[in-house]
Amino acid sequence: MGTILGRTKTKIKTSEGAVLYRRVTTVRMPNGKLRFPVDYYDATPGTVEVTDKELESLRNPIYKQIL
Repeated sequence: MGTILGRTKTKIKTSEGAVLYRRVTTVRMPNGKLRFPVDYYDATPGTVEVTDKELESLRNPIYKQIL
């Protein structure tokens, strides 16, 4: 798909005390253009329990995505 040229990470602490990392990846696409996809991930220690209601809200059937 593309060639990864580099990654930068920035540590972010929210007002609630959660620690997040903002990761920016530099990707060179086959057409020569650069893309900078950004993602965030949680670095708070400990396990977080996900309820059944939250799991159900995350699931999205394919026929709803197509419509």
